[in-house]
Amino acid sequence: MKPTSNKALPCAVFGHNYVKSKTYTDQTAELTCSHCNTVVKTDTHGNFEELSITNKDIQSTLRRLFHLKLQISKPNFL
Repeated sequence: MKPTSNKALPCAVFGHNYVKSKTYTDQTAELTCSHCNTVVKTDTHGNFEELSITNKDIQSTLRRLFHLKLQISKPNFL
């Protein structure tokens, strides 16, 4: 059994209390636990997929690269 902190103790005993944090256009949703801040994503069939830290890092890096690409591609008029 994994060690649990005091913050995640209610989740270990009673289960997570998920709150919808984001809704996507492809009928999926991102859910966050109100106690331990665990993030899961639902797929189109309603199954839960836990988002790992590496997945979050990849998403934030891709987002930064996209914004940099937008800044570079804008023409500068003098």
